[in-house]
Amino acid sequence: GGAEEQKPYFKVAWNDPMDVAKGYKYLYFTEEDANRFTPGTDFHGEYITEGGEKRYKLDDIVGQKDGLGVENLRGSGMIAGETSAAYAETFTLSYVTGRSVGIGAYINRLAQRVIQMQNGPLLLTGFGALNKLLGKEVYTSQDQLGGPQIMLPNGVAHQLAIDDQDGVEKVLRWLSYVPKTASDSAFAAPAADPIDRPIGFLPTKTPYDPRHMLAGTVSADGTWLSGFFDQGSFTEYLADWGKSVVVGRARLGGVPMGVIAVETRLVEQRIPADPANPASRETGLAQAGEGWDPDSG
Repeated sequence: GGAEEQKPYFKVAWNDPMDVAKGYKYLYFTEEDANRFTPGTDFHGEYITEGGEKRYKLDDIVGQKDGLGVENLRGSGMIAGETSAAYAETFTLSYVTGRSVGIGAYINRLAQRVIQMQNGPLLLTGFGALNKLLGKEVYTSQDQLGGPQIMLPNGVAHQLAIDDQDGVEKVLRWLSYVPKTASDSAFAAPAADPIDRPIGFLPTKTPYDPRHMLAGTVSADGTWLSGFFDQGSFTEYLADWGKSVVVGRARLGGVPMGVIAVETRLVEQRIPADPANPASRETGLAQAGEGWDPDSG
């Protein structure tokens, strides 16, 4: 942000006053305007004389109100550093509940795990600024840059939340699988199923949904076929990214575990259209089951 009280008094010393495209040398106040404020406190610089005029050449602007300059970035940088360091010590997770721009988007990504609400785009630069840069109206919303339809397929967001209640529930459920710190053991909850139970679902020779093997399913006659893990404990993450692999967390005998399974069926990777390219169209790329594709990792 800028110091609004000083904006009307800024002057520009151009390299060539007849051709401003050649850039400028510095910003300055006239001596009269500089005396409206407190040099050395509200801004820093030095008095110079150019063209017979005494000017206050600006080095930096502080402003009369705190929080207009690098203080904001310094605070954001501190949060980013602490978030990155915390990943080595404990569980880190970001819940994107609204628009997250610039350093805010970086900080969310540094947590390594992201739950994104459907109305919470993640982006570095707004669509208006990009349209000005491109010189035409290419983007019409922030969602085209960082909405769930972009961030889920590219693997940045792990889960989608419909609203804040759904988002908080997903956060709490994820926390239930993980230990307090990286050196602690995961908390074992009371098991929903006995550990010596038989597994009802049997894999077939034909392609099947591996989620049924992990979580169980209801058979055609309405009976419950138990899966490998405790009933109701499996949660899938990154469902839209690397579809040839199924990953998530679950409990076995009440003990939290990570899950990696291979998709046996033919799946389709969705590649969104690029609004900046008029010839671009959304495409689907078929991926065979039981294979490792570039987006599987």
